[in-house]
Amino acid sequence: MGSIDGLGAGGAGRTAPGLAPPSGLLDVLNVAAVVLDAEGRIALWSPQAEQLFGWSAEDALGRPAAGLLAAEEHLGLVTELFARVMGGAGDWAGAFPVRHKDGGTRLVEFRNMRLLDEHGDLYALGIATDRTRLRQLERDLALSARLVAQSPIGLAVLDTELRYVLVNPTLERINGLPAAQHIGRSVREALSFLDDTEAAEAAMRQVLATGTPLLEQFTAGRTHGGERTEHAWSVSYYRLEDATGRVLGLATSVVDVTQSHQAAIEIARSRRRLALIADATVRIGTTLDLDQTARELADVVVPELADIAAVDILDSVLEGRPTLR
Repeated sequence: MGSIDGLGAGGAGRTAPGLAPPSGLLDVLNVAAVVLDAEGRIALWSPQAEQLFGWSAEDALGRPAAGLLAAEEHLGLVTELFARVMGGAGDWAGAFPVRHKDGGTRLVEFRNMRLLDEHGDLYALGIATDRTRLRQLERDLALSARLVAQSPIGLAVLDTELRYVLVNPTLERINGLPAAQHIGRSVREALSFLDDTEAAEAAMRQVLATGTPLLEQFTAGRTHGGERTEHAWSVSYYRLEDATGRVLGLATSVVDVTQSHQAAIEIARSRRRLALIADATVRIGTTLDLDQTARELADVVVPELADIAAVDILDSVLEGRPTLR
């Protein structure tokens, strides 16, 4: 058996028709594959194994794996573990210090299992990745999961068909729907109670196609459940890509800005009132003529406060008024 020239990051574009594209996660982990025969000699050495351990296929093939990869003080343990796997006692998984070609030691995470071919011959398959890189990825994933779950901002992830695949608890509360009623559905299907779902999907398709985020898009409406109070939200959309640039889908963040929106409305109303008062002080009372003053008052009121206005004048005012000729 020779080395395997499988598709790595550079072969991501050569997906066979009908097959899903490869995940970039395995490229990040750089998972190596090594096969040993029943005597513990290396029968297969993947290109990723060369990157991980430093030894080329020409260096490794046909040599005892223990002598190549294990320090002398670990030879007994390696022999014992190999015998357990080949004897059918079960797979073995764990971290093990491996000798690199440069003379150093790498802590490597292993998964080892027994294989049987059509002739009844036994082999041991080992898949491995750098322990430090694996732990870093685990920490990143754990941190991401906690941030999403505990974020005070509503967060969702949609696939390339714009169907929900993740909804955090905050967005469940904002939309008034549990995550189960989002997952697998489009925005139009899950949030049919909103008025602008077509506009939202159009914005998502634009971001998915161009990769240019749309930030702080304002929207308003009522949530699920017939709540009469209207809410306002600031919504942002941005495209998600893996380490190789392959588009994974779309992320959206939603912030409830109802209070600030209502405050802005009240501020705008107050400003209009102040402007109206300032305008009235300038326009009303420019003359002692009663008819002119009444017209000035009506002109200030319409159209700022009403579509039509009538000015009633007390009889006592009219009694002392000289007759107009």
